[in-house]
Amino acid sequence: MEPWLDNFARANFRRSSDTAHDLKTPLNVAVLNLELLRMRIRKLLDGDDEKILGYASCIEVELRRMARIFDAFFLLSTPPKGGEEPAAVDLAALCADFDPPLQLAGTAFVTAHESRIRQALKLFIEGACRLLASDGRTIAAVSEQGEFRLICAGRPASAEDFELTRIFKFYYTDPSGNPDLSLATARLIAETYGGELNATQESDKVTLRLSFPLGER
Repeated sequence: MEPWLDNFARANFRRSSDTAHDLKTPLNVAVLNLELLRMRIRKLLDGDDEKILGYASCIEVELRRMARIFDAFFLLSTPPKGGEEPAAVDLAALCADFDPPLQLAGTAFVTAHESRIRQALKLFIEGACRLLASDGRTIAAVSEQGEFRLICAGRPASAEDFELTRIFKFYYTDPSGNPDLSLATARLIAETYGGELNATQESDKVTLRLSFPLGER
C-alpha cells in the first residue's frame, strides 16, 4: 500500500462501526414509518389494497437489504473490535466442525482472526448450497502448494436465469427472490486476509473456489 493511503485505511477502520450504525438508523426509521403508512392506508381504505401491499413489501425488502449490506461492508472490511492480533488458525480443524465434516489430512494454518475465517467458510458453504442443486453437488477441502482451497461444484439450482457475474454482488437476489449476501460477504472476508473467492463455469457445471494462503502473512 502507498504510504499516503495509510491515513485513508486508518480513518476507515476508526469510523466503520459508527458509519454502519449511522446509516442503519435512518433505514430503521424508514421501515417503522413504512409500517405506520401501511396501517394508515388500510384505515383510510377500510381494508387492504393488494397493489399497495405489494409496493410496500418491495420497499421494505430493499430497505432491509441495504441494512445488511452496510453491516457486511462496513463491519467486515475492517478488523474485529477488541484490537486482537491475527493468529494461526487451523482450517483443517474448522472444516472438521461442519456437518457433515469436511476431511482434510494434516493441518492447514492461516494467519487470521478465527471468528472471521469461520464465518467466511460458513457463508461460502451456505451460499454455494443455495446456488447449486443438491443432486450431484460436491464439496471438498484441499491443502497444497502453500494454499488452502474449499471447492464446491455442481449445476445451478435455477439454470434459466443464472448469471455467473451476479453471484458475488451484494445486491444478488436468489432464484426465489430473496436477497442473498452470503457469497459476496464470504469474498469480502477472504480478500481482507489475502484470500480469494472466484467461480468458473463450463457448460452446465459451476465451480466455486474459496482460497487462503497458508502460513504467516
